This record gives sequence, structure tokens and C-alpha cells, in this order.
Amino acid sequence: MRLKYCLSLAPSATEAKVLSGNDPVSFAPMDAIDNGLGGLSGLTDKPLSEVASGSYNFFRNGDLLLSKVTPCFENGKKAIAGGLTNDVGYATSEVFVVRPISIDPGYLNYLFSSEEFRQPAIASMTGTGGLKRVDPDAVKNFEIPVLERKQQELIADFLDQHCGRTESLISEKQKFIRLLKEKRQALISHVVTKGLDPDVEMKDSEVTWIGNTPKSWSVAAIKRLTSVQRGASPRPIDDQVYFDEHGDYAWTRIADVSKTDGELKETLQRLSSLGSSLSVKLEPESLFLSIAGTVGKPCITKIKACIHDGFVYFPTLRKVRTKFLFYVFQSGEPYKGLGKMGTQLNLNTETVGSIKISFPGLEEQDEIVRYIEDRTRKINKIITETKNSITLLKEHRTALISAAVTGKIDLRDKEVA
Repeated sequence: MRLKYCLSLAPSATEAKVLSGNDPVSFAPMDAIDNGLGGLSGLTDKPLSEVASGSYNFFRNGDLLLSKVTPCFENGKKAIAGGLTNDVGYATSEVFVVRPISIDPGYLNYLFSSEEFRQPAIASMTGTGGLKRVDPDAVKNFEIPVLERKQQELIADFLDQHCGRTESLISEKQKFIRLLKEKRQALISHVVTKGLDPDVEMKDSEVTWIGNTPKSWSVAAIKRLTSVQRGASPRPIDDQVYFDEHGDYAWTRIADVSKTDGELKETLQRLSSLGSSLSVKLEPESLFLSIAGTVGKPCITKIKACIHDGFVYFPTLRKVRTKFLFYVFQSGEPYKGLGKMGTQLNLNTETVGSIKISFPGLEEQDEIVRYIEDRTRKINKIITETKNSITLLKEHRTALISAAVTGKIDLRDKEVA
């Protein structure tokens, strides 16, 4: 049968009118909605009068919140509501509020995680400006097998047990990856400021993030070693005259850099001759730095690429090797005192140019780079292997969910431990 016969989409907010305008209710931003199989987290209390408007969606304990906008839907953001203040909550309008009526909430939650539901829902998406939304009819008209409530509960319990174990294992592996990345970053930070000789005579650099540095090393602001210039973009950027899939120069977006390990080897788009003439062209082995989106991430291009004004680059580098400066940025330490990392960090040509670094002679820089690459190669290999194992676990979980909710595995005689 179709889902619309066993649930209610967007229940009426009149149920909240028993409260006064000053009574607290729970508010769930998109970040409070889990991207796995859990519930809500990070709820805040707000007066009913502040959120009881057409721009927010009303829900109650037991309702299921399902994100409907890209990329949140693709990332699986959904949750069963619980622990609401006064049993009333409001959420962003970018979620469907689904109220189970004659269907088990746990079973419905897993159904929304199945590829059988997700793929047609993604295909139904419409919208412009980079944001697409799932058509509500794709939810209401999705056909499910008719199961007794007891059997739905049995399937949900079975999946709770097995997916819970998988989630715990994934969580442990993700923690392990974080620790490896911290170890890698600490190693890089140490050698780009202290060098490789533990017995070398040190001096006070008079720069907070550097601290003591080898006495023979120089200390200077980046602007004393190179000019810092900003990328450029043809306008309007969505004009197809600026793009050519056979163009000489790749068009570099923040997303292209965010998913790299620090080397740009490919992008989704290429610029035409006209488009590249209105941007900034970088040749292979050029260093650039993101100042928007994933702020503060360095990247060395391995291809001919053009960068927009969300990046800065260093065209006249002197006294410092490209790779050495790359690792200085990758350590994350130079940004201390400039603001928070991530989207909160405010970088521009002036702030990047004012960053002071310490550096040895060119031969010692080469030695340090070789040492970093040797040590991090081993760490990176373990990180990659661990990520691959997480991918396999997630694929196994997805396959198990799909098989269980569609009856491809028979759970009628299963007992949940």
C-alpha cells in the first residue's frame, strides 16, 4: 500500500495552541537531526511565540523528521523526535514532519534509510539555484509491503540490534581516524617550527604560534617572501560561454579542494579560452589556499587550473620551498589568533600575508619535506584502509536494511537478543 494511508505528512500546529506564547517549546535546527539512525540531539528551548510561524514546521514526540533538501537528504539526515519540552517542537521548513498512524515508527525510520525509498525520492527532486527538494508526493505515494504491526516491530528490533553494533564499530573507526589525523598534524607542526635535530640551539621566535625555533632559522611575514594575490572569476559564473569540457584549464571550486588530500588532480568542470582569460591561471605544482568554504586549506595543483576569488596564491615565492610552505599551512598552527578554523576563520590577502613563519635554508627545507612525506605516507595509508573499511560497513548496513524492510530476508522466526 502507499505510505499516505498509514501516516500523516505535516500535521497541524493547532495542537500547540493549548500553550501560551511565552511557554517554552523545543527547537530543532538541521544540525540537531542525526545523519544516521539515531534521534535528535542539540535541541534548544524557545518561546512558542518565537517559532509558531509559517517558516517553521510543528512536530511532537514520536514524529519522524525527514530532511528534504540537498545535500541533507542525500546524507540521510532524519530522526525520531523525543524528549521535547511540553511535547512540542518546531523545526526548519526544510524537513518533512511525518506522523506514523498505522505503521511502526522504528520500521518507518529504517524504511526511509533503504535504497528502495531513497533512489526514487532523489529522482523526484526539483529546484533551482543548487538546492533541490524531495517532492512530497514521492513520500506519500511510495509503495510498501503490507505487514502486520508485530512483524514491523520485529524487523525494527532486529535492525536496531545489528545496526547498533555496526554504528558502534563505525564510531570507533572514525575516532581512530581523528587520532591519526591529530598525530599527523602534530608531527607536521613540530618539524616545520623545530626542525629535525632535537639538540639544536633554540631562540625565541617572538611569534606565539611558533614559540622557540632553531637559532639559525629566519622568521618573517609571508608577504616578505612572496606577494599574496587573489583568484578571479568570470561573471556571471553560470554563463556556459565560459565553460568547455575540452578546455586547457580546470575550473577549481571549493568543493574540489575540500575533497582532496592536498593535491588537486581533477575537477568537475573546465573553462573555455574566454573563461580562463577572465580567471587566474595556475600551472602544475603551484600552491594556493582556500579563504572561503573550507577556510585555510592549502592545495598544490597537479594540473593546469584556474582559481576564483575564494582562493589566494603565491606567484613570487622566495627563500621558501612551495612544499615547505604547504606543510606550514597544513599544520593549522599559523591561523591561531586569527579566529576559529573552518567557516569562522576570516582570511584575505592581507591576513595571509601578515602571518609570520620560521624557516631554515633551502636544503634543510627539502630534508624536512622528505621526512614529513615519509612519515605521513604511513599514517595516510592506515587512514585510507580505515576509511575503506567504514565504507564497507556502511554498504553492509544499507544492504541489510533494504533486505529486512522489503522481506528479502525472513525474520519471522528470529529472536532479538
